[in-house]
Amino acid sequence: MRLKVADVVEAVSQLVDQGYEREFRIKDGRLVDLARSSALDPKDIHVDTALRLASGRDGEDASNIYAISDLKSHSKGLLVDAYDIFDEICDRRLADQLAENRKTEFVEDSDVPSRYGLRKVYKGEFDRDPERYVLRIDYPDFPECPFGESFSMLGFDTAEQTYVWLVTGILRDSRLNRIPYQGADVPDNE
Repeated sequence: MRLKVADVVEAVSQLVDQGYEREFRIKDGRLVDLARSSALDPKDIHVDTALRLASGRDGEDASNIYAISDLKSHSKGLLVDAYDIFDEICDRRLADQLAENRKTEFVEDSDVPSRYGLRKVYKGEFDRDPERYVLRIDYPDFPECPFGESFSMLGFDTAEQTYVWLVTGILRDSRLNRIPYQGADVPDNE
């Protein structure tokens, strides 16, 4: 299946219309069906569509959307990697399966100052003052997520005291301070 979309919200909407109604997440490196609260074995899934939307200067920001069929339960759902980090946090076999036939679409938004209603912070701005920005994890006051899920982490501008969208290159930067809400697990910087 081939999608031609301008953003994650549009892709999710099209896929939900095609029957991908379950919500999948990555927990402890494994794919989990939230409706069943159970992990799926990579051999029991088929990645029907894998799309990477790259934007910004030199594709420095990206999100991935995966339309997945669970071959055992015959259910279909979506896995949204808004931060482009699943290749790093998934079980290697699952990461390879997700990326195997992933297509990349370049979205022209280098002049767009926001993403999902949040001010977008590019690597150059972060590099000028890396201590200004932190990554908050599992905070209860996150703004609403536009594609029906909830944010698990978001950038925070400590000078302006507002949530911001940090491009992927910043998330991979070891200088980014990660702050869990009251003992939430902290994902690795690597």
